[in-house]
Amino acid sequence: MEIFRTSVTLLSLCLFHSSLSETQSPCKDLPPVQHVEPNSSVTVPCPVFSASEMVFKLYKGLEAIFSISINQTFRSQINKNPKIDFSANFKFNDTDNSTSFILEAVTMNTTGLYTCEAEKIFPPPFQIVVHKPQTIVLVEGRQVKPHPVCQDVDHLVFWVMFGIMTIYGVVMSLIVAIQWHKLSQIDTPFKDRECRRKWQGVQHPTWQGFYIDTVV
Repeated sequence: MEIFRTSVTLLSLCLFHSSLSETQSPCKDLPPVQHVEPNSSVTVPCPVFSASEMVFKLYKGLEAIFSISINQTFRSQINKNPKIDFSANFKFNDTDNSTSFILEAVTMNTTGLYTCEAEKIFPPPFQIVVHKPQTIVLVEGRQVKPHPVCQDVDHLVFWVMFGIMTIYGVVMSLIVAIQWHKLSQIDTPFKDRECRRKWQGVQHPTWQGFYIDTVV
């Protein structure tokens, strides 16, 4: 049951990501998947810090859940969406200027597709960073071994298609059987004549010879 729920979750996230990126294949350019347990933490990467002052926003699906404004002295303040039931910290690495959100005390409801966006505030002009890292967070009730996402999606799609084709075949067989039964119950004059000819056989004409009356 848990494998089926995981496959359905991954498939829905794949399709959601496909609709956002306008790709044809749901597994094309799929974001990395983070498998975590409840009450643990998970890291969601963000764009590189590349200005004197920037604003970073974290989205779950299409909903903004966290935002933070930091300047060159790394003074920051996190604003949280009150609907979210978990906390987050912002991490900055001064070695390579990489940044990330760390989701803490995650729950089963934390599962989703996360996107981190950044905006350059200073120096002018205001600019939105093109790079928007995405991460799929999958919170599971027990520790599992990471496995290829597309393989699970392919298996799920295969079984769904197999079920649809099986149902279609059964329905079409029933329809053909019903139509055949109805046609077999219909009596037509042509059918009656053919049946009588079959059982009566070929009727040969009676031989009539010449009769000579010799009586005077």
